[in-house]
Amino acid sequence: MYPVAWAVVEKETNDSWKWFIALLIRDLDINDQGEGWVFISDQQKGLINSMRDYLPKAEHRKCARHIY
Repeated sequence: MYPVAWAVVEKETNDSWKWFIALLIRDLDINDQGEGWVFISDQQKGLINSMRDYLPKAEHRKCARHIY
């Protein structure tokens, strides 16, 4: 498991998450709506929405630290 991307934004919003996910898709050349990819995060609401909209076939899991 390796962190591959992070960003500094003014505020965590749906728009900033959409911007981030769109760049991630472009930079990692993710195709087929994310099929075969797994993303682990802290489950921010805006991130969940963006993942559902941009990468509906990707698996999205919670970070064990945040589950605890």
